[in-house]
Formats: sequence, C-alpha cells, structure tokens
Amino acid sequence: MSTLFFFFFFLVGGFLFWLGFRKYREYRLLADTPRAAVRAIPMGLVHLNGRPTGENCLTSPLTRIPCYYYKAWVELWAVKVKDDSKEWKTIRTEADARVFSLDDGTGKVTVIPNNADFYVTRTFQAETGPGARSKRLLDPTLGVPGPSNPELLDYMQRVSEAAQTARATLNAAVNAMPDSAAKTADKVLLGMSGGGGQISKDFSGQRLRFTEECLIADRQCNILGTCVENPTPKDEHDRNLIQKGTNESTFVISDKAEGALEKKVRRTALSMILVGAFLMVAMVALVLHMDGWL
Repeated sequence: MSTLFFFFFFLVGGFLFWLGFRKYREYRLLADTPRAAVRAIPMGLVHLNGRPTGENCLTSPLTRIPCYYYKAWVELWAVKVKDDSKEWKTIRTEADARVFSLDDGTGKVTVIPNNADFYVTRTFQAETGPGARSKRLLDPTLGVPGPSNPELLDYMQRVSEAAQTARATLNAAVNAMPDSAAKTADKVLLGMSGGGGQISKDFSGQRLRFTEECLIADRQCNILGTCVENPTPKDEHDRNLIQKGTNESTFVISDKAEGALEKKVRRTALSMILVGAFLMVAMVALVLHMDGWL
C-alpha cells in the first residue's frame, strides 16, 4: 500500500478527532448555558426555548406540512463498487430553511437559521420498490396521512427532471467555454451529479428509501445561538437577531427535549473522537509494522 493511502486515512482520522472535540464543546455549551427569556435577552451566546412562528413558512416536500426547515433525501439500494453486497446510497438530497420568529410567551425574536446545526423531528420514512419493507415511519402528531407510494415516485420523478434540467443548463454554459476551462468545469459537473445517472427513469423498478426531517411550525424548539443587534429593525420589538456568531460559531436549532438533545450531541461527539483516534493509531501502527518496527 502506498504512503498516500496511509496519509489520507490518517488525515481523515485527524479531521474526525478534531470535529469530535468541536461537537463535544457544543454539548458542553448546551449543558452549561442557562436558558434566557426573549424579553430580557442579552447580547452574545444565548439559550432560548419557544415556538417558531411567522408568515414565511415552507411546505415540506413529502408530508406537505408547514415548517421553517426541512431536509428530504432519497436513497437507492445499490450494489457496492468493491463487492457484490448492497448498501443504501444517497442519490438525491433537498433542503431549505426560512427566517422565523421565536415566541417564548415573553416576546419574539427573529432567528436567521443559516448555517445552523439542526437536530429535528424525522417526520417520515418509507421504502418503495422490490424488496421494500412495508413498515412506514410517520409522525402521528402531524395529523396527515403521508405520501402514498405513487406520490413518492412522482416526487422522485420531479426532482430528477429538475436536476437534469439544471445539468443541461450547466452543460450548455460549459460548452461555451474555452477547452481548458471546459474540461475543469466538466469534472465539477461530474462531482455534482450525485449519482443521478445511475438510476433509470423507471423508479418503480428500483428499491428506494425516502426520508424527511422538519422543524415544524408552532412546535416547541431549543436554540443555542448568538444574539446580535438588528441593523434594520422594524419596530421596538425587532431590535435583536439570533444567528450564527462570528466569534462563537456554535449554532444549534432543535425540537428535541433538552436532555435528549444533549445526549445526542454528546454521543455524536464521542463517536467522532473514538473513530478518529482509531484511524490515526491504526495508520501509524500499520506503517510501523510494514517498516519492521512492530
């Protein structure tokens, strides 16, 4: 095995190790930062609890519920490249977020959710196609039936057609470039394809898994973010904003209970630290073994 192989996986381990400690710091901030009331909100890092409200609502793509953030993704049950076994491979991802107001009963504050870490409700998950599991996950508190299998396939068809249209537009732009620039741009396009070329338009013949997560409108949520002065307030109740800070980058939005959220972040952090440390130690041990030191 080449030195580049060991170096690459050592760097991956180091990155996970570093990211794990960043997540652990996030956990400590969640656990140690006291909750503040909106009417007495201080500048700087704050911990708030309230209901996301406002007129600028999104509609989630699968369950069609009002929300201020959603992420929906589609996975294909596909054969691995290295062997004949199969695994779930993400082939489409769609996400969006909107500015909302957090209302805790004492007042409202505008939240700009850009670049936040979301830990939110999994509202829906289901499989379609040959071999699909019949069990469907649907949050019973939503009060909606959830999408049927034909509706899921229609959704997949729409997002696939939109992706193909976008790629065709980009290809047209690439074709108008000089040869050297076009070659570089074409490599970027291949990386942006997201595996879309690996699945046919006959989605009914494929085993697919659809998943959706949402920050549901008017549901209690926790926010750990930075309070700053609003440069363009509309009135006396719109003087502050919650966003990702410049000096303090921790920004968490979650609809989970505080205890459950802290456990989840802590578990994620410790997993990253352990996996990162294992990769680094394993790569060093392999190099020493190949050189005859072990």
